[in-house]
Amino acid sequence: MDGSTTLVERLKNLSSSVISDVLDVCGYPNQSLSSDIRPLDRKMRLAGAAICCAGQSEEQHQAADAIAPAAAISNYEIDRCIAPGGIVVIATNGHSTSAVVGGLMCLAFSRRSCGGLVTDGGVRDISEIVELQLPTFCRYATPLNSVRRWKLTGMGSTVRLAGQASAEVEIQPGDLVIGDADGVMIVPLSIAADVIAWAERLAAIEATIVAQLEAGEPREAVFSANPRFAHIGRL
Repeated sequence: MDGSTTLVERLKNLSSSVISDVLDVCGYPNQSLSSDIRPLDRKMRLAGAAICCAGQSEEQHQAADAIAPAAAISNYEIDRCIAPGGIVVIATNGHSTSAVVGGLMCLAFSRRSCGGLVTDGGVRDISEIVELQLPTFCRYATPLNSVRRWKLTGMGSTVRLAGQASAEVEIQPGDLVIGDADGVMIVPLSIAADVIAWAERLAAIEATIVAQLEAGEPREAVFSANPRFAHIGRL
């Protein structure tokens, strides 16, 4: 396995909360996507490298086209860019009418070993997607499809999705994405090795804390004996 693949495999054993704590301490406190972006099923988890896509509503596209013509991209392009385990990240640029992904697209993604989907827009065919067991995080569900409502306009470039602690979170192709019932965190690839190593150490410390609390030891004494963040540096 190459370095990024190894990091993803290690990331799969962690939680979004542990990653969030490490990012807070090391100087990256604004890496959480908006809490409006939720899993279709609370049991869904994902971890992988971002495959970045962007689009806009038909009205936005027509307005931009009137100024500087720019052809829409076929959404089949997403399929061609999926690497096994990759997380498709779709920025909708404020579109809030239709779904941008449905059951048939998710079936195609699944057959290409996609690791999951994250979008600040909507999806449809919820029961089909859940049955596929394709981890999917989105802002809303709707029966409306994207035809004549939304267009894919970009692939493979930096995108921005709404953040929880900041207006937006920047996501570059290859950045690591982790999502679970608590939400979605973005780990810039440039700091991922340090963040994951520190998160693994934090998870081990917290396991010790849990064991001691379950044994009935006083919480103040347990936390004093097990400093959680002392091993984390600034980046």
